[in-house]
Amino acid sequence: MYGTYLTLCLLLAAFAIEPELTTRILTAASLKLQIFYINYRMKYMAWRMHKALSKLAKEAGYPTPGKFQFTNLWDREHP
Repeated sequence: MYGTYLTLCLLLAAFAIEPELTTRILTAASLKLQIFYINYRMKYMAWRMHKALSKLAKEAGYPTPGKFQFTNLWDREHP
């Protein structure tokens, strides 16, 4: 309970002392969390699709796709 009050007081003090810097730091942290969430959601959905495709290919008698491989968003080449 006191940790919540301490965090709130520190956040308010930071806004009072350096509002622009505090806003930039909080925005950067929020964006990083969003990127991590999007990355791991994409990884999970791709894994589910790979699993379903492997099952369908096996049932139809086709060769199954290779091992599941996913490249994280921050490891991809960007133009």
